[in-house]
Amino acid sequence: MNPPKKVALLIETSNRYGRDLLYGVRDWMREGERWAIRFTEQGRGAPLPTWLKDWQGDGIIARVDSPQIAAALRRTRLPVVDVSAERFSSEFSRVSIDNAAVARLAAEHLEGKGFAELAYCGDRRFLWSRQRGAEFKRGLAAKGRRCVDFVEQAAGGRPGSDAEIRAIARWLKALPKPVAVFACYDGRALQVLEACQLLGLNVPEQVAVLGVDNDELVCELANPPLSSVQPNARRSGYEAAALLEQLMRGEKKSVAPTHQVQPVRVVERQSTDVVAVADSKVAAALKFIRQHACAGVDVGDVLRAVPMSRTRLEEKFKALLGHSPHRQIVQQRIARAKHLLAESKVAISEVAEQSGFDNASYLSVAFRRETGLSPFAYRAKHGAGKSA
Repeated sequence: MNPPKKVALLIETSNRYGRDLLYGVRDWMREGERWAIRFTEQGRGAPLPTWLKDWQGDGIIARVDSPQIAAALRRTRLPVVDVSAERFSSEFSRVSIDNAAVARLAAEHLEGKGFAELAYCGDRRFLWSRQRGAEFKRGLAAKGRRCVDFVEQAAGGRPGSDAEIRAIARWLKALPKPVAVFACYDGRALQVLEACQLLGLNVPEQVAVLGVDNDELVCELANPPLSSVQPNARRSGYEAAALLEQLMRGEKKSVAPTHQVQPVRVVERQSTDVVAVADSKVAAALKFIRQHACAGVDVGDVLRAVPMSRTRLEEKFKALLGHSPHRQIVQQRIARAKHLLAESKVAISEVAEQSGFDNASYLSVAFRRETGLSPFAYRAKHGAGKSA
């Protein structure tokens, strides 16, 4: 029997995203080959471990966040898979989050709440933050909507400092209310929440806040609990492991240079749990749809809960949200189906039932129309491991 390949994992263990990358590698090993793993518990941005210089291994999965790290990994002459999104290009094969998809998901969530005013609170130090902000603004501009950007409008203090929070507070104070703020990651979203507390602004009634990473401990400790876009870091780790195995086998020519992994969903908590439309009828209809869409309701059920003519309801939805009540119901169901396909192994028929579709055939038609993929293909692409 051949000895197991020796693989170094240069990934932080200090946050949810890094730990999920590691879980993804573990998932792949359970289905593929068993590697001899070498890694050190560390935080994001930590220097490379001293043992790497003399380590005799077969491959590396790393967060290549700087030219210095890239140079050190290059000197090992080993196959490397980069799981960072911090550089415009990488000399190594890379698996990273689809930042444009993160921004689109955030915009869809906040627009679905009926907010007329939207803003982005980014961090200019990070490429992925700039990419998320650019796509968020681009998508809104395509619909004739404006987005105010903190990075361009206000200068903060030292990262994480009280001065930076006060700068965010000054920016928030000048924004028209109510406003929905998309923050580049959960840490930035926490700063926005602190700034709201300084100003005495109510969350989510005056300022709704959405982060990225869905670090459950961070989100649940926030006041109020923080809504967050859930990336599929576990899938990224799985893909990175599969990619490294190909490279270690000498299959470099068949390996694509970059794999982008889409986020799973928005996990809603109290910080965005509000409907920000002035029309009370539309607000009530949106709340009903959010609560009951996956129970198989239709527009007729909405009208029984919020009495008015169907024509009037359609007009109100299109004027305030840009789409029909039926479209709102479908979006809620598809979001639920995406979550089940990516994070569970339940049968497609069960996914259909739990997301409000009559059967798997109806789910397949609607899912393909919305995403361009069948449920089976979506699970194969975005699930943590092999599809059920």
